[in-house]
Amino acid sequence: MTNAPLTQATVLPGNLLRRCHQISVAIFLRQCAAHGLTQLQYITLCALEEWGEIDQITLGRHTALDRNTVAVVVRKLEERGLVTRRRNPEDRRSMLVTLTVEGERLRQRAEPTVAEVQEAILAPLDDAERETLCRLLQRVADENNSLSRVPLHHAGG
Repeated sequence: MTNAPLTQATVLPGNLLRRCHQISVAIFLRQCAAHGLTQLQYITLCALEEWGEIDQITLGRHTALDRNTVAVVVRKLEERGLVTRRRNPEDRRSMLVTLTVEGERLRQRAEPTVAEVQEAILAPLDDAERETLCRLLQRVADENNSLSRVPLHHAGG
């Protein structure tokens, strides 16, 4: 390894994670183009299918999306008829989001493609390496969760 600053910077864990994120997004967008979904839209549909009607702030907590991002994602899904939003009658400041039948159908149709995306992302690795990578990434994410601008809130947490 040289002392060249760029060479040193390109092997930093944060930079490698950034590059892997870029690659992951590119693969997802290419393979899910027929569904017209982004990773954030897909995870939002998954959360709504699992949790049912939920307010936008709680939705953001369960998906680790900040308020602005979740609002944009939900608005785009609403424009496509995949979710509905309505004022929370118990708290007029919050919006309740519900998955529509079409949103549930699209998420289910996209599921096999999303599985193919995961396969493509991990294609360079053998089974043992895949398991190790996923286990280590989960550990890094879990143990550093509180350091995030938008920490993930797990069920019951």
